[in-house]
Amino acid sequence: MSKIALISCTNGKKTGFNLVKDIDKESQLFKLSMDYGKKIADEVYILTSRYGLVKERDYTMSYNESTSFTSEMENRLWSLGVLKKLNNFTNIHEDEYIILSDKSYYKNYVELLNKVDMPLGHLSVEEKINFLREELNEEDRGKISYGEKLHILFNSMKRYNHNNFDEIPFTNGIYIVLDKKEKYNDMDRIVRIGTHDKDNKLIVRIKNHYKNGFKDSSFFRKNIGKSILSYNEHYYSYIWNINFNDKINESKYAQLRDMEVESILEEKISNYMKERFEFVCFEVEELKERYRLEEGLISTIYHDNEFDSSDNWLGKYSPMDEIRDSKMWISKGFDNAKLNESEFRKVITLCVKSNEKKEEFSQV
Repeated sequence: MSKIALISCTNGKKTGFNLVKDIDKESQLFKLSMDYGKKIADEVYILTSRYGLVKERDYTMSYNESTSFTSEMENRLWSLGVLKKLNNFTNIHEDEYIILSDKSYYKNYVELLNKVDMPLGHLSVEEKINFLREELNEEDRGKISYGEKLHILFNSMKRYNHNNFDEIPFTNGIYIVLDKKEKYNDMDRIVRIGTHDKDNKLIVRIKNHYKNGFKDSSFFRKNIGKSILSYNEHYYSYIWNINFNDKINESKYAQLRDMEVESILEEKISNYMKERFEFVCFEVEELKERYRLEEGLISTIYHDNEFDSSDNWLGKYSPMDEIRDSKMWISKGFDNAKLNESEFRKVITLCVKSNEKKEEFSQV
């Protein structure tokens, strides 16, 4: 006989969050349920409204879905699929099931399981969190950092990539780049935060990052190129560092350029970005506020103790200490003031409003 924990996934795929406490409670309950399930059960399975039953080792934050079902019939059909998987993966007649999920995730099949324990019962979310903390004997475990909250928030928002720049429904704001192959607590990791100097140039700024031949107009591209050259120990690193947008540099060093090498490198940079990066945006009209929120976001992420890069992250080969140290494609802003509580709530509000604009825009 085995003990099986069944946990419902967090509500991370809804568009934005109305209050900071929504992020706190949902993510805390999910993390605590996972820790508790791993502590008391032999196996842990995640219940998702879209994918049904998912093994814990196969689960990622990308599976997060709304907990609501459109109808009772949909829930019944979904439950049949879950029951079928449970019958394949476990022994529904002998195994003991510890259910740590909302009622909609078990109500139509629970009676068919022989041994069931529901320790969270009809507790409120607050009571569930307190119960799990007490059981885990980790009173401070429920606290999550601003860095994690920001990853939850940005991973929940409408995403853009090189194919849909023009769908961004505003022209002033801040963009956050997520790397699909880098992870932070099973979420896509933030690898760049940026904005623009001139008004109404948000989309133009982002587009320039993806254009071949624009390395001197995009430090993002330039730094990725530096890392590729460094990784390959390529002789062209010194020349690549020269800013040929500067007319003096152009006149003095133009003869050193190897346009074939640059063309190949530019193509590699573009392919790397298109393959790995998606980004989210939120509207900020005033330049001064854009600068402050940008630097606050960068500093908050940088100082998050859990924020780290994988061993395979290309930035580890950067010749720039700042990029290697920050684990982001950023070279400044780390020592500025982190977001305070008011600024963090401001970011939440702006993100929610910006996603609402996207929904309105898409209905036109």
